[in-house]
Amino acid sequence: MRRQSPSLAAITTICLLIQLVHAATPANDSLICQPFGLCEPCPPAALGQPFCQPFGNRRLMHCTNATIQAAPPTATESTTGEHLAWGSCGRIVGQERADFYEFVACNLFFAVVSLFIVFARSRRLQLIHARQLAARIGLTRGRR
Repeated sequence: MRRQSPSLAAITTICLLIQLVHAATPANDSLICQPFGLCEPCPPAALGQPFCQPFGNRRLMHCTNATIQAAPPTATESTTGEHLAWGSCGRIVGQERADFYEFVACNLFFAVVSLFIVFARSRRLQLIHARQLAARIGLTRGRR
């Protein structure tokens, strides 16, 4: 059986219902989250979680109730009513830079090895051609 795509009216209706539900939610139930610390790679067990998408990195978030908005906590203090959560974050600049330099180093290594092979092969072919020419015109040793 072929699955039909939802109509524009159905999608619009669903969007309006979602907006009504969010508008009916009291303001005191909303959380304000602030990033705390640096981005770090997700452990392999958590890579499928939404907070590890799309780059596989996460950042610790300190979330507080919107009605009890206070200054973000420092590393040594914790506020009451605070919830810890993970948030998605972008790429880690240091890790991306290291990966780029590793890529460049591997390409340079392959280029040097390839050039060495090309020059060794061309030198070998040049010697073989010189021996063949010498044999044709009679310049080899041992024949007189």
